[in-house]
Amino acid sequence: MRLGLTLALIACLLASFGSMAGNDRQNDRNQGAKNEQRRLAVNSPDQAVAMVQRQYQGKVLSVQSSGSGYRVKLLNNDGQVFSVSVDAATGRVSRN
Repeated sequence: MRLGLTLALIACLLASFGSMAGNDRQNDRNQGAKNEQRRLAVNSPDQAVAMVQRQYQGKVLSVQSSGSGYRVKLLNNDGQVFSVSVDAATGRVSRN
């Protein structure tokens, strides 16, 4: 009977340690995502829009996330629609 209790206790402890290891892996992934966000020059669509509006005149029609940053669609005072790309890593703004 003591052996059964001992084995049950060991199994319980191992399960607890396994759960803790899983939490550590999740914390590592979360920390990695936070570090990545801190390394980016542009961290949000609002920040991308603000950067574009400092360089280009016009009404913002839309903002879309792209593979490496954001694409901001603008309507200028002449009625022309154009797009501007914002590289999230570098903060580089370029008209397409």
